[in-house]
Amino acid sequence: MNEMNRMKSIMLSVTRELIAGCRFCVEISADPDEKTPIQCTKFSGGSSPIFLNAATCLSCQEFRKTNPAFSSRSGDIDENVE
Repeated sequence: MNEMNRMKSIMLSVTRELIAGCRFCVEISADPDEKTPIQCTKFSGGSSPIFLNAATCLSCQEFRKTNPAFSSRSGDIDENVE
């Protein structure tokens, strides 16, 4: 696996970990070359998910509401966590 594919896989894995508890995330593709790997219902306005890229998915910050690492101070990242 070349270096670029390895980096894409790592970033996709990190994104998957961040949004694992998001109530709008339906599925995340395992393909690092996928341009829109995340299926989300928040931006679709209904129950049918639409495909999003990681930047759009993370920008809504819905994952902060369900991920305990982000719930310490009104949604801010806990600066004391190493």
